[in-house]
Amino acid sequence: MKGPEVHDTTDLLNAIARGAEALFRGKGWPEGRETLLAELGNVAGVSRVWLLQVIGRGDDYIIQDYIAEWVSNPRYRLLGDESISMFRTASSDAEYWDVHELRKKGKHYSVVVSELPDCPFRQLLDGQEVLSMLTIPIMVDGRQWGVLGLDDCEREYRWNESEVALLRTVSSLLTNSILRARVHSHQKQFDILKRFNDWFAWEFDLGRMLLWVSGDLSEKEERDGRYLTMRRTFRMVHPQDRRALVRAVNAHIASGEKTFRHDVRLYGADREWNWVEVIGFLERTESGEVYQFAGIVVDIRKRKSREMKLRRQAHSDPLTGVANRRTLDQRLTYYCDLAENNGLELSVLLIDFDRFKQINDTWGHKVGDMVLTEFVRLCEQCLRGGDVLSRIGGEEFVVLLPGADCSSAIRVGERIREAVEDLSLLLEAGSIAFTISIGCATWNNGVGGPDEFMEQADKALYTAKRSGRNRLVCHHPEVME
Repeated sequence: MKGPEVHDTTDLLNAIARGAEALFRGKGWPEGRETLLAELGNVAGVSRVWLLQVIGRGDDYIIQDYIAEWVSNPRYRLLGDESISMFRTASSDAEYWDVHELRKKGKHYSVVVSELPDCPFRQLLDGQEVLSMLTIPIMVDGRQWGVLGLDDCEREYRWNESEVALLRTVSSLLTNSILRARVHSHQKQFDILKRFNDWFAWEFDLGRMLLWVSGDLSEKEERDGRYLTMRRTFRMVHPQDRRALVRAVNAHIASGEKTFRHDVRLYGADREWNWVEVIGFLERTESGEVYQFAGIVVDIRKRKSREMKLRRQAHSDPLTGVANRRTLDQRLTYYCDLAENNGLELSVLLIDFDRFKQINDTWGHKVGDMVLTEFVRLCEQCLRGGDVLSRIGGEEFVVLLPGADCSSAIRVGERIREAVEDLSLLLEAGSIAFTISIGCATWNNGVGGPDEFMEQADKALYTAKRSGRNRLVCHHPEVME
């Protein structure tokens, strides 16, 4: 039997208003949707109002879940039926797939079941006692999130354009409620994250060249955030990091990649330069133009501290903290190239302790380690900022002296040797005195390279040891030969 052509749209409009109140001022999503479905069902005079959510989809299938329902009579209840819980429909079900394609495009679907051909879709509706049905897709971010459906199990009803238009409003209310719930959920996630990481959100307005930052960055805790000019933004970035940041952003935009990551130092509320990671996401139009660049900034001070510690460990001697052999080789090659090609004065001191084994055997290795660290402290007092002190063996050290000629190198070496000779470490069991021998070499155009340069210093050190120890010998080719 054909029902009345038009419901009372005034009552329908009032029902929608009451449902909206429940969604946006009452319980919200998902609790408020039950009130909305009930308001619609009571006014529309249908048997069942329901919601489907799209869980997954592919080119030839769709997975949906029956998540909410209002019924006029318990006999029409479907919620809890396993056959419509997380159910899969294949494209081979042609009639249903046509409906699915309409919903994907945001179009409603109205049908009187008796007019359908005999097919799996009609058999499904017959099994649910549906005589007529209206479905309206719920679209979120341009994609079908789910379906709002109204089933009539007691009459064959044809919905008119005015009714469909009002019910589309319900679909829009549901869309907005879902989005609000997402924002609220994301805010909760962000609040949880903030317990473990300091961060703030940002968005770059390409048109106005302004940077919006969330209130977390402001000392005044501005809840809605604030806009910064490019001048103000760059003042917050460490001067040594500004140019690299600009290059990285420009290169990223040109690359076409979506995700941007870059480490910089920012001036924080604690009035310190703190390491952060800038994480951004580029959104482009179909033509490839950037229309949004936004993301978050995360505090990475702990990570940077670990990285720097590992870097120091990779380049430093673990006991004394001075450069290790690997670092010495790199610096030696660099300065030898400058000496060869640019005429840089360069000298090297090769230092070895005299009878260091006796210290270890008499006092133990802990005292031996203390002697080495004390020696490094003395050397650092005698060296300039650009000089390179490195430990290359148990008790063997090298000092690179860029810009030092032979006489300057001898003065530095003698200053170190005399400081060590005058030192006496006091222990409970007595005092420890020790001396060093030094081999010195100065770069000249006849040197074949870094290895030969170090070999010259080694020959001079051997001469110092052989001639009585506790002395400095400078390499002279005619004498060494």
